[in-house]
Amino acid sequence: MTAATVAASRDVTRTIPFWLIFIASTLGGVTNSASTPVIPEYVENTLGGDSTLAGSIIALAAVASMVAMPAAGALADRRGYRLTALSGSVIAAGAMLLLAVLPALWGAALSRVLFGLGNAAAMTLVMAWLVAITPAPQRGKALSYFGLSVWIGLALGPQLGTAVEQMGGTTTVFLVCAALELATAATIALLPHPKKMPPVSTATGPISLPRQSGKALWHSLRAVWVPGVVAAAAWCGEGIMIAFLIVHLVSAGVPSTGITGAASVYAVFAVSVILARLALASLPDRIGPLRSTAISLSCLAAGLTVLALATNFWVASAGAVLIGVGFSPLYPSLTMIATRELVPRNRALGLGLFSSFTSIGYGAGALVGGFVMAWASSMWAFLIVAGLQVVALVVLTVFTRDESPRDRGTTDEPRDPAA
Repeated sequence: MTAATVAASRDVTRTIPFWLIFIASTLGGVTNSASTPVIPEYVENTLGGDSTLAGSIIALAAVASMVAMPAAGALADRRGYRLTALSGSVIAAGAMLLLAVLPALWGAALSRVLFGLGNAAAMTLVMAWLVAITPAPQRGKALSYFGLSVWIGLALGPQLGTAVEQMGGTTTVFLVCAALELATAATIALLPHPKKMPPVSTATGPISLPRQSGKALWHSLRAVWVPGVVAAAAWCGEGIMIAFLIVHLVSAGVPSTGITGAASVYAVFAVSVILARLALASLPDRIGPLRSTAISLSCLAAGLTVLALATNFWVASAGAVLIGVGFSPLYPSLTMIATRELVPRNRALGLGLFSSFTSIGYGAGALVGGFVMAWASSMWAFLIVAGLQVVALVVLTVFTRDESPRDRGTTDEPRDPAA
């Protein structure tokens, strides 16, 4: 048995590096989901703004993430994953400190931009790190389990943020989040270096990265644009949930805290994702990522519609469960579609581009929520986002080819067209 065969047969989810990556991702998710839901209250009470301003400030981080994710991927491909990821976490920690000590509109805007740049860079590299250390036949399973970290972070964050805010105010929430980002950096520092990719050469000699950067960017964008558009629609749903679910449910008569309060719906959502992920971890590998994504989008559309019409905790929880089941296989499925056409030397760049689409959606969710709520109601905001899932399903069906799982080989590494 060769060394490559031994490496491929080893279950990466049972290794220490996998769980370090898992912990880093969870901490990053807690930071985001703990700080974001308190911003509408911070904007209203500290800055004197309304829901439109709150949505715009929240969206600034997503706009910054759009730039940070591909940039961080390209930088990591050249300079290394560790330095880029650590720098991102430190920048995000500084952003949370800035938000805590500078109660001004321009300070909040600058903080959100810096947080979007730093947190997105770190989380993009954590995901790319996992792909780099995982054999191709195991990626569906590894990404499924890894994705649980995102939803664990989402389950813990709003509860933590709400509890800390009640005890010490929004400033304390931001200080706690700064400490969490530093813990993320410490975890990343313990990770081993991912496998280095060999330089690409031609008959005339090595190809320099600067000369290939434009071509690499175009090839990577072509590989990820369809799953990226679908991800943008789906994460629009997450964006509006994170930013305005509590406001939406409180306006319908649901209390903000307590076991049957609006904040607890986040926990119901996250737990449903976790349980569904454990049950459906191998679904993308068994039926293929295209069919798995189609199922996910259908569940998201139904769940967002139920949330839009919810008037109590139990109906809202039913919608959250549908959304949770929908998100369960979505992340690994879209990542598998995005990576199957990426060459190894530009994988981090491609994953950064793909992840930037999730930021577009996340920011759009906050913007749609803020603007529609200012002119109509939160119900219509959630219904509009539910309709986007149907549009995404059409795009996926028209522009993505289906690949039977049994027709895939033991590797999904495509040939580098520059080679």
